[in-house]
Amino acid sequence: MARLTARARATERADLGPRLAGLRDAVEVLDRVGADTLADPTHGRHSTGGPHRSDPPEPAAPLARAHAVLARVGRRRELSTEHTVVALAGATGSGKSSVFNALSGTDVAAVGARRPTTSHPLAVIWGPAAPAGELLDWLEVTQRVEVAPDHGVADGTDGTDGTDGTALSGLILLDLPDIDSVQTEHHQRAARLAESVDVLVWVLDPQKYADAVVHTQYLRPMSRHAEVTVAVLNQADLLAPGDRAPVLADLTERLVDDGLRGAQVLAVSARTGEGLADLREVIARFVSQRRAADARLSADLATVAAQLQSAYAADVAGELAAPDRRRLVATLARSAGVDEVADAVAGSFRHRARAATGWPVTRWLGRFRRDPLRRLHLDRVPERGEGGAVVATSSIPSATPVQRAQVATALRDLGDATSAGSAEPWRSYVRAGATGALATLPDALDQAIVSTPLAGRSDPRWFRVVGALQWLVFATLAAGALWLGVLAGLRYLGLPVTWLPQLGPVPADPPWPELPALPWPTVLVIAGAALGLLISLISAVVARVGAARRSRKARADLNRAVTEVAERLVLDPVRDRIADVATFAAGIRAAGG
Repeated sequence: MARLTARARATERADLGPRLAGLRDAVEVLDRVGADTLADPTHGRHSTGGPHRSDPPEPAAPLARAHAVLARVGRRRELSTEHTVVALAGATGSGKSSVFNALSGTDVAAVGARRPTTSHPLAVIWGPAAPAGELLDWLEVTQRVEVAPDHGVADGTDGTDGTDGTALSGLILLDLPDIDSVQTEHHQRAARLAESVDVLVWVLDPQKYADAVVHTQYLRPMSRHAEVTVAVLNQADLLAPGDRAPVLADLTERLVDDGLRGAQVLAVSARTGEGLADLREVIARFVSQRRAADARLSADLATVAAQLQSAYAADVAGELAAPDRRRLVATLARSAGVDEVADAVAGSFRHRARAATGWPVTRWLGRFRRDPLRRLHLDRVPERGEGGAVVATSSIPSATPVQRAQVATALRDLGDATSAGSAEPWRSYVRAGATGALATLPDALDQAIVSTPLAGRSDPRWFRVVGALQWLVFATLAAGALWLGVLAGLRYLGLPVTWLPQLGPVPADPPWPELPALPWPTVLVIAGAALGLLISLISAVVARVGAARRSRKARADLNRAVTEVAERLVLDPVRDRIADVATFAAGIRAAGG
């Protein structure tokens, strides 16, 4: 049995580790996010610990309690595991100090008609006081009395099996100040210790066992601590025999209403000694099992986890679906003018093709048309300042009101779709991650467009080849025109032209007539003009194909740049917030056991 109990204690202590880590993760999320930003005044109106519960406190209060529980649980686990701290708590006049003296076999607690009689906590330690010193220092209990490990066993009330005479060894019994004391510092000490001890024995009396202060402020908030809570109806000898059972039944029912189903209820009398042996046996059982501290800490974790769940409603984290991501990027691309810039890239390529491969006679007309990329201030490789930041801006037309509305709608739709599986206030938290960048997106998108290299690519080599060919054709035309001009000049001067080479006549099969002979100067002019126009037309067709390819490449590059902006300003923050929701929910589940 001893080995089984030790194994159970080890298992419970090991189980507290993941629960403590889960609560710590949840609290870290709230600290990082800011508990006040998650506050939802319409949330948390329901109860989570039993019937007739009061409304949950403001959201900051559960977080503060969670911090206190983390500190308390961590510190209590570091202190003595061989001691069990049992505290007697109660209201003024309940006879708590009398029960304390009767249990401890001492008269260290002052008992009298004047109320309150206990201003500072008293401690009786079964066994050497030195090993318990650090634990009592942490509890801020300075009044200490040491008794022998077998003290109280001489009466045969050793509690468990009565064989070793040390059933209470390791017990620290505390007498707390009255919880309803008119002295503020008295009930503050009592409240602080009630949150820190391992076992609470509530000493009630027949007249005030239904006191609202005890039930509302102390018992109901500890609804998960039934395992380490004992209710003692003192002064039971003052009840008529026929009233005792109904009073005990009513007390038990009130404890059930407080959420303390299963808490032990005993009737005792410090004056006659009735029921004290049963109370000693209950306390001895806590001491012998050595698991009250872990049970108390486990209940603390479950309680604060439920309070955080009630205040912040951790639920299923959302998902960032690929279709939602694509729709957002497409909307941002339209707003950033990706289509306009891609069309300008194609237009710029055709513009440069005409300038490089057009017929020299008409090429100069292109100078009156401005390069589409230059019109948008995107015709140069972007300059970068310190840290690699682009220092230029573009002249891309600003997004229209319709496009701005579409971006806002896309961000809201993304937030709604991503947070659909979450409850408030996390739903609003995730949505805010999606819409938070609405004001900064226009500048970020403009910088993404400007920083994408569009004009840094060299023109294809065929531009130079075709350009050279065009000049050769133009030279042919010019030579023919010059030749004709010389002939016209000679005729004008009346000088004879002794010889003029001709092409032709060109014979043809019927029904085609024979082509007449043409002078070579005329042939050069006609051939030069025809070839120049033909080469220009072919170059224009090839340029359109190249322009479409460059446009597609530019659109892909621009879409990647827009995607990077979307990832950095919208999608990554949303993913981080989804991770916060998941971490908080997992932490709360782990902390609640």
